Amino acid sequence: MEKLYKNNIHYLLVFFLIITVFLTGCSQSTEKESAAPANEEPGKQEDAAEKLSELTIQAPLGISIAAPIYKVVDDNHLQEYTNQLNYMPWKNPDELRARISANQADISAVPTYVGANLYNRGMDLKLMNVLIWGILYVVGPNGEQVSWEQLEGQTIHVPFKGDMPDLVFQYLLNKNGIDPTKDIKIEYVSSPQEIVQLMIADKAKYAVVPEHVATLSVVKGKQEGKNLAKIMNLQEEWKKATGRDSFIPQAGILVSNSLIEEQPELVEEIQNQFEQSVQFINENPSEAAAIINKMNEDVPKPIIEQVIPSLNLQFVSAKDAKDDLEFFFNELSTLSPEIIGGKLPDAGFYYEK
Repeated sequence: MEKLYKNNIHYLLVFFLIITVFLTGCSQSTEKESAAPANEEPGKQEDAAEKLSELTIQAPLGISIAAPIYKVVDDNHLQEYTNQLNYMPWKNPDELRARISANQADISAVPTYVGANLYNRGMDLKLMNVLIWGILYVVGPNGEQVSWEQLEGQTIHVPFKGDMPDLVFQYLLNKNGIDPTKDIKIEYVSSPQEIVQLMIADKAKYAVVPEHVATLSVVKGKQEGKNLAKIMNLQEEWKKATGRDSFIPQAGILVSNSLIEEQPELVEEIQNQFEQSVQFINENPSEAAAIINKMNEDVPKPIIEQVIPSLNLQFVSAKDAKDDLEFFFNELSTLSPEIIGGKLPDAGFYYEK
């Protein structure tokens, strides 16, 4: 009996020892499990994009590709991603390129071929979208709808030698059998705004100018007693020359690859805001003109409102515009392959969202 009693005590001690070990293990396991989310949280915070101290967008002076940017800047809906949103105008394509090369701008409104050229020369960037689909006109005496043959032997003033207005005009001259070096005289000026003054002063009869300057030339001319008009629509001439639609994928938005990698949600949100901005401007020209006027006080609001339908603003993502862009780049390359950096940009040039 005593032996049996001792055996029972022994079994009970073993039993309690096993239970104690088991409960201790469960307790430690529970502590580890409950601690896991707390340990994971810092990791999640490290993976989250850090808010930028500032974000810089650049666009050309005037009212064209800059118009959607003015709306984005005015809305200022990016506080979640950046403490400060900066807008910088560029005065000429050289200034635009220099800022991109020096990493002074995160987002840039550019002629599309400039983006292709920079990409092919090794710049780490992508094209987000195309927003401007042709804003080039020949301005001249009102009532004189000219043909290409009638322009032979004339002097045409053109801004930005070797850039978008010049390239498209030279391409169309060639397609219509006119040698730009022999059959016509091209006088280059430093800016589209300079052309307005030349035409009002009777120092220029014909000029290739983009909007908003094309409309401004007509309005300012009328104020000064000069009867000017947009006498040739180069978008329609593009259609005749190429057999495609009268849309030229002229300008869009570049973004640095580093911003895409470090701030993917920010870049996606900016893309969304550009789409919304274009829609707002097209549907609400009067309200949009008031916003644009804040950034262009020298251009009266009624003129801005008048210009908006001629801006050919349409949001198309870069990946969806690829076919039009490659056709455009190939055609410009007939003037010189170096215009786009010697070759078509590969798939890495096109932002995918």
